[in-house]
Parts: sequence; structure tokens; C-alpha cells
Amino acid sequence: MSTEKYDVIVIGAGLGGLSAAGYLAKAGKKVLVLEHHTVPGGYAHEFRRGKYRFEVALHALDGAGPGGWAYPALSELEVLDQVTFQRMDPFYTVRFPGREITAHADITQYEGELIRHFPQEAAGIRQLVDAMLTVFFEVRRFMVDGELGIRPSMAQMPVRYPNMLAAMSQNWAEFMGQYIHDPELQGVFTTLWAYYGLPPEQLNAATFIFPWVSYHLFGAYYPEGGSMAMSRAIEATIKKYGGEVRYKQTVTKIEIEDGQATGVLTDKGLRAEADLIISNANPPDTMLKFVGREHLPERYAAKVEDALQKPALSNLVVYLGLERDLLAEGWPYHELFLAGTYDPAEDYENMVHGRFHKAGLVISHYDQADPGCAPEGGSVITITALADWDYADQWGTGGDPAALDPKSKTYYRKNPQYQELKQAAGDALIAQAETVIPGLREAIKYVEVATPLTNYRYSLNPGGSIYGSEQTVDNMYLNRLSEKTPIPNLFLAGAWVTGGGMSAAMLSGRSVARRALARLDGVTITPQMTVDVAEETVEEESSTSQSLVPASEVPDVTLTAVQSNREIALKSLGQTTVLVFHTQDTSDAAKTVNLAVRDQYPLAADVMIASVIDLSGVPRMFRKIASAAMGQVYQKMADSLPAGFEPAEYLLMLPDWDGSVTQAFGLADVDKQAAVMVLDANGDIAGVSQDGDLGETAVKILSLIE
Repeated sequence: MSTEKYDVIVIGAGLGGLSAAGYLAKAGKKVLVLEHHTVPGGYAHEFRRGKYRFEVALHALDGAGPGGWAYPALSELEVLDQVTFQRMDPFYTVRFPGREITAHADITQYEGELIRHFPQEAAGIRQLVDAMLTVFFEVRRFMVDGELGIRPSMAQMPVRYPNMLAAMSQNWAEFMGQYIHDPELQGVFTTLWAYYGLPPEQLNAATFIFPWVSYHLFGAYYPEGGSMAMSRAIEATIKKYGGEVRYKQTVTKIEIEDGQATGVLTDKGLRAEADLIISNANPPDTMLKFVGREHLPERYAAKVEDALQKPALSNLVVYLGLERDLLAEGWPYHELFLAGTYDPAEDYENMVHGRFHKAGLVISHYDQADPGCAPEGGSVITITALADWDYADQWGTGGDPAALDPKSKTYYRKNPQYQELKQAAGDALIAQAETVIPGLREAIKYVEVATPLTNYRYSLNPGGSIYGSEQTVDNMYLNRLSEKTPIPNLFLAGAWVTGGGMSAAMLSGRSVARRALARLDGVTITPQMTVDVAEETVEEESSTSQSLVPASEVPDVTLTAVQSNREIALKSLGQTTVLVFHTQDTSDAAKTVNLAVRDQYPLAADVMIASVIDLSGVPRMFRKIASAAMGQVYQKMADSLPAGFEPAEYLLMLPDWDGSVTQAFGLADVDKQAAVMVLDANGDIAGVSQDGDLGETAVKILSLIE
């Protein structure tokens, strides 16, 4: 087997992988892209039937104009030199029971349209739009700060980016509900929820806000030639600068040697080596199959498995080539949403449970934005609804893994029940569309129906997901899988890292290419799209509190210890205990107290020491990271203990997530000055201090109760 050598191998020619490869090739790196399909783009591609060209996935690209999300990547990768983008005006129209509302391209005009329909909510509508703009521009500042290398520490991020972090830490219903209250208006304003796969009560607010503002402020665009034109343009840029793209090469293994990725193998027998590897394939396949669990820390493998258990929804799409010119007939819509209810949660349930006869859908008509996609006198439309992988026992396949293997006898396309379910679902969407396009069925020349299993066939994404893992509050941004992996020269790109959307995919590629170049060239960078969690250097804070804090009695509270998961009831510890109350910024106090107390009382049987860590200042989105960081600190401390010392007895870290325990003890400002409290064996408070040398104070109090 011959071996080829590259600077970088990119697995997967989706927009994230193509974007990364384009930047690296332009930087002079020798790049190879390996793609299992026959064409580039991932979901950004097309197929043809006769003289009809069908867009697979793209409805509208956000921010392709100056100032928008996608513009830097489109410009720097020379896509704008090769492809013409049409700005859609209006962006879309939505038809609800009793209302048809136009989302104008001009954000203030759209705001006015909403106020015209809901005049009683005028102030709230304006406040909501203003709040969303504020969040968006904080995100842009966050990204630019990363490029400039001036992003603040984790502890200071809530001060620099408070609105961004607030939006990332709540769901869209919570954010929106601060400003508008009419349920029908909330349903209207949330029309684009289906672009992100979850209803407002589950969808991360920031995930809705970022593209919404990018669409409405910097334009919703469609590329002439469809999304495949973008993919081909980036492919051309890669080749222009010496990179290679090879198709029908499915990666089966990433070789690991001495903890480093050294090369890849494909199903066609290709072996290639590289100094660095970027995977745009889904992380479960990348890390658990290609790399192998034996090369991964257990905690990281578990996180990847967790992502595998939470794939976002897929979709059901009906592609129609019509022998009828809708444009000539005056059909005015590029995007028409049909919503049978103002309640997105109800709509979501209809989609998940396969009630496609009444599920919300969007009809996309491509002829106006994409001339040439249909022959003269014809039209191309798609009808799209979200759909669940598990509908009807995985679309009639019974969850049989062999059903996904084209070589097996039970391959899903040969399954009569699958074909029946697919046909019925497609017919249900066509019937709905026919209520607004009378005579639609009689005009059909070509029809294709794609299900979640179709998406898996072409993308290999678990569950046929179109957004990576689900985009909930607890599963986005810093809680998502990082570009970085435990393999230092293996990085991840794409929707499973940044979230769904074609603009997001290109930005992901731009960000990971920047990281890859830094590693290859030995340069340190601040991540552009994410935050790397590192140990912080905490500056000393001057004391701002009194020497004695009143606290009458121990409250009846229980905290769960890090790592051991012991339930610690502070009121009934049954032995002399020193509690150190602090935050991340004042954690040095815990070390000081531990050293002083253990010098005099070396055995845990004599004196227990516990850190009560006030985490109320940690945004919700950071909690998984904070928990992981505490676990790492605990393990380092445990490893440093002398032989025979049980970590669970000598290391008690008690997270106080909402700060309620700290407050119950009457303590304040522990982010500026830590506090120490000593409890006697009866559970009574023997002394408390928030000033001076806390270690010395703790020892003095202990000496008084001996």
C-alpha cells in the first residue's frame, strides 16, 4: 500500500471541511480532502432529473452581504468572485389561521408589519428587536476579540459579554417572553424555529437570535446555481492553491501513534499521512470509530457518546419538478410557511409523531432566485417539514442496522413498508401544498421524497440529523463538543461543533483552519468561535469585608461532593469541620486554609475541611465546563495525596451552583474575599471570619474548641 504525505488531511467535503481546506490551501499548506460521496458540499449540493435541477437543502443563506456572518468566508474563499447571490425581498411569508404576514428584507419594515398585526404589543416588539440586535453585536465583538487575541478571562467574560451569555443561557421562549406576551405574536415571531429544529421552550435563545439578526439586518440570499455552486466554488479555490479533493473515499480509520494522529485509511485502500487532521465527519464516527475509544480519556468518550444520544431532528422533503410556470402565473413567494397553529410546541409534536397532514411546512420556489433550475414553462419547488428518525419504528425498518447498508438484503430502499410510509408522508405534504397551489398534482413531472434515512445515506449523520446534536440550552456553545480533541493534532469542524446552518459551517471551517495554522506554525491563538478552558491565573483581591460575619445557626442544606458524589448534609456532619466559602476568583484561600489546618491537624478524622464553591456567577452555559474543571482539579489534588490517604475524606469540593447555601450562612462578596467557618462536632458554628489570614484564623478557632 503506497502512502502519500500531506500537511493536513480534511475528512468530509461538507461546507465546514471545504472552508477549512480552502483557508489552509491559501496559506500554502499541502491539503487533501477525502469525501465519501461523489460530489462536494454535504447538504450543500444538488441533484437533477431531466432538465430540472433540485436544491437539496438550502432555503436562504444568512449574512452573505457586507457585515453578515457569511460574508468574510465567502469573500476570502473567493466564492463571491465565482457565484452571484440574489437577495430575497421579502425574506419569507407565513400563513397562519386568519393571518398572512410578510417578513420584509428591511428589518424596520418587518417590525412595522408585526406592529400592524399586533398594535397592542408595539413597545414589546421594538424592545425585543433591540435586545436581539444587542446580543448579535456582542457576539460579533466576541469573535473579533478572539481574532485580536484580547478576549478576557472566563471570570471576566460575563462583564464583557453579558447579553450574549444571557441569551446563551436561556431558551428562546424565556428570552422572547421578557418582551412580548401575546401567544399568537410569539408564534409569528418564532416562525423560523423550524430552521433550527426545536420549539421555543427547548431551543437555545442565542441559536435563534444570531441567524435571525444576520438574515434581517444583513440579508437573506440565494446563490444562482444553488448551494452546489458555493461548494464547487470553494472546491475550485482549494485546487487553485494546490489542494486536492478526492471523492468516493470513505475514511475508516485515523491512525494514532504516541498520542498523535499520523494518518488515515479509506475503504478504497488509500493510506495518507499528515501532520494534522481535521474531521468534518460527525464526531461519534470520528472519535469512537475512526480513532477508537482506547485512545480517548473515558470522560471525553462519554461526552461523545452523549452527543450521539442527542442528534437533532431530521426532515422530510418533497422535491417537485412542475410542468407549470408558477413565476409567470404570479406566484409571489420564494418561501411560504404554512402553519396550522400558532403554537410551535404543538407543531413540533405533529412533526415528531408523523402527523404530516397537519404539520407545519415551508414551500420553497426556486425559479425567481435561481434562473435555469427548471426548463422553460416549468418550475421547481420543494415542500419541507421536520421529521424524526424514530417515526414508525425508524420508518418501517425496525431499527435494523443492516437496513442502512446498501449491500444488505434488508436495505431500507428495498423495504415495502418504508416505501409505503415515505409515499404516504410525501402525499400528506403535497395535499397541504395543494391548498395554496390548486391543481398542483396534475402539474407534477418529477417527484422525489427524502426522509431521515435518505439524509443518513448521503451524510452519514446519526439520526439523519441536519443540525448535528440538538440545539438546546444545555447542549450548545461551550457545552457542545469543541474543535479541540484529546488528540492534539486532530480537530473537529461542522454542525456538531458550532450548530447547524451553512453560514455556521463555513465559519466553523474558518475558525478551525485558524487553529490548525497556529499549531502547524507554532503560534498561540485565542479561539475565534469557541472558548478554550484553561487554568486561570487569579489576581489577588483586597479584602472588602468585615472580620466577623454573623451566622446564627447551620442551615439544613445538603451539597453533592465533586467526584465522589457524596451527599454532605452540613447540619449533621458529626465532627469538627472547617468550611471555606469561595468562588473561582478566590480559590487560593482554600489552599491557604488547607495548608494551615493540616499542619496542625493532619488527619481527616480529627478535622474535616470542605470547600463550598459559590458558582452563582457562572452562566448556565458554563456549568458543564465548570463541573469538568472541578473534576480535573480534584483529580490532580487526589494524585498528590500521600499513600494511604483516602481522597474522599481529605478532598471535599462542594459546588453551590446558585449561591443559596453561601447566602443562607449570611455570607456575601465571597467573589472578592473568601470566608472561613468552623463547625464543632455538634454542628454548631464555633467561629467565622472573612478577613485577614483565613488559615491562621481557622487554626485559632479550632484551638478554642479542643
